[in-house]
Amino acid sequence: MTVDNYIKALEPKRKTALSILRKTIFELYPDIVETMGYKMPTYLHNGETLCAMASQKNYMALYIMPYDLLDNFAVELKAFDCGKSCIRFKALDEEKIDILIRILEFVGPNYPKSKFYGKMNPKT
Repeated sequence: MTVDNYIKALEPKRKTALSILRKTIFELYPDIVETMGYKMPTYLHNGETLCAMASQKNYMALYIMPYDLLDNFAVELKAFDCGKSCIRFKALDEEKIDILIRILEFVGPNYPKSKFYGKMNPKT
């Protein structure tokens, strides 16, 4: 399955939300490599798995692979249901996308400071 096929198969609200997130990732990192890793759209930046996104049964999610860097956003992430690397959301409004953009802007250049640097490889 390709990323295009993955997104195309979604219901309209989810298709729109994940398309916005996908476009944002490419705007922030034009050289990012998009693949289907972990059975979801996955993004490699400078050879490292930076993030992934998914449509799950009850929510959508952005997975930040160097999840230790999310500690810098603890206050902002209180508005989300979060797992270790997972930021879950049911809808993607302007406030949520702004937070996700700030997180994505931060994790790319700070990835080398993460304890996961050099350890995250996509699983297909």
